[in-house]
Amino acid sequence: MANAFDWHMPVAVHFGAGCADRLADALGARAAVVLAFEPAHALGLSARWREQLGDRLLDWVDVADGLSSLARARALAGRIWPLLARHPDCVLVAVGGGTTLDLAKVVRCRPRDSDFEALTRALRGQAPWPALALAPLWLVPTTAGTGSEVTRWATVWDTEAEPALKRSLDEPFGYAEHAFVDPCLTLSCPAAVTRDTALDAFAHALESIWNRHANPVSDRLAVSAARRVITALPACLARPDDLVPRTELSLAALEAGCAFSQTRTALAHALSYAVTLAQGVPHGLACAIWLPTAWALALGHSPRIDALLGEVFGGDAAGGPARLMAWLESVGVDARPEAFGIGDARARVCDALNSARGRNFVGAR
Repeated sequence: MANAFDWHMPVAVHFGAGCADRLADALGARAAVVLAFEPAHALGLSARWREQLGDRLLDWVDVADGLSSLARARALAGRIWPLLARHPDCVLVAVGGGTTLDLAKVVRCRPRDSDFEALTRALRGQAPWPALALAPLWLVPTTAGTGSEVTRWATVWDTEAEPALKRSLDEPFGYAEHAFVDPCLTLSCPAAVTRDTALDAFAHALESIWNRHANPVSDRLAVSAARRVITALPACLARPDDLVPRTELSLAALEAGCAFSQTRTALAHALSYAVTLAQGVPHGLACAIWLPTAWALALGHSPRIDALLGEVFGGDAAGGPARLMAWLESVGVDARPEAFGIGDARARVCDALNSARGRNFVGAR
């Protein structure tokens, strides 16, 4: 018999090829500020939306690659907040990967007095959240991976701290009102981005399975997402212009995002952050190198988890870490921590199990 659980998903999701082109009509008479990753111009999205929105487009702000840092959010707020203050019904539309979407989640949180430092103190846990004038937020992912479009969280790297730290926006107002998941927009992703973001979705799926907060709905979404990635990622790398595997990866990222929006992440994510911050390893890849370790540690804690993990590749769950290593190698990833210069993996695992995300892991005490 299933245990009782709660489920909350306030995001209106629109999925399918070309659905992003319906956004202008969905806005109606409302104005918009667009925060977009730079390839939106090459995709033709900028030209189409400028034509469709006309005078309703108050500003188009390009976001370069890089971490979603407090410093970048501060600079964006300086440009965008005056517009949001003058147009309180204006929709903030974010188009891009995890960096762009996470920055938008922070920028929507305009204090009523527009004091960015009050926002900084809240993100650092130094003060309560100030009174906010929240901007409506619509998200349009251009990668198949982060799931940020359906979660309440945003990662904010505090590079101004010493040492630099990862901060999280983790509030109910982190959810967007609408998400437009258009697989066509992922066609612009280079092979490395396609792979690493898909690995992020794969990690979200597995982390939802070996999680203390899992429930029957998150379990089914997580298994489905993991199996889609296993099949679709190699196909997508082999045929990058084929929309069929791109669509499968977008659906997998959405499924995994919905799953971990309820469970949160666990051990592999807890271990990944230091690798990203210290070595600049992309987030999805940094998670992937810890997945075989976490899988091995998850075995034997629950017949339910073992059965679900057995479904991921097919076969017994105990053979999963080896099959996972082989699959990762097939997509160009050497998932041994020592391949990334990590010689203290055991100590890192022990420390991570005591972290907030590590305690979500079924193997944590």
